[in-house]
Amino acid sequence: MNIKIIGNGVLCSQIVFQSAFFGFNVSIYSTAEASVEKTKGRLQALVNVYGPYFYDQPRAQQALESFTYFTDLAQAVADPDLVIESVPERIDIKQELYTKLAAVAPEKTIFATNSSTLLPSQFAASTGRPDKFLALHFANSIWQKNTAEVMYHAETNEQTLHAVTDFARAINMIPFVLKKEQPGYILNTLLVPFLSSAIELGVKDIADSETIDKNWMLSTGKGFYSYPNPAYKDAGFLKNS
Repeated sequence: MNIKIIGNGVLCSQIVFQSAFFGFNVSIYSTAEASVEKTKGRLQALVNVYGPYFYDQPRAQQALESFTYFTDLAQAVADPDLVIESVPERIDIKQELYTKLAAVAPEKTIFATNSSTLLPSQFAASTGRPDKFLALHFANSIWQKNTAEVMYHAETNEQTLHAVTDFARAINMIPFVLKKEQPGYILNTLLVPFLSSAIELGVKDIADSETIDKNWMLSTGKGFYSYPNPAYKDAGFLKNS
């Protein structure tokens, strides 16, 4: 299966590396050589993330050496099975990209957007193949937070949905299929109220930001904080202070 990934951001680079690390033939398209060089730098850094994390440095190095890069869109999408788009969160930018993609990509090619806030139905018509289009959303640090949220729209066909969820599983992700379109998917929809509550606590001067942050980290198991009072250590209450 040939995968083409469009973009040059941090998460885009992670999608690229994750796909290649788990055995897929991956190419990257960016609009300019300068963007390609940025992507290469991010991918080089990911070698030292994936190698230790999966205890397989040779495999990580092999993934890095497998990539091909394009700045010509027609060449980049000459024969892909799946194109994953990860460009800025603007409908006009995405619409323009998909209009160009539709003109040069093979009829078989499935398009997937990694948009984190926009709905696939907002620019499905621009793809020229709405039945072969949906959203595939990844969280940052995808080697660890291996969720893949799959959001289809009214015109997405069943074959496309199955193909994309199968791909997600094949790259070590856990697919979560949404039954309806939802801005923010599941993850960000859950996250936003927590962020809003934290801001509200600060604005109302209930607690300072450091206190709010430490409470959240300790209560949710996201970190460890040792209270800097030697009396606690002497009493044996804290082992790591």
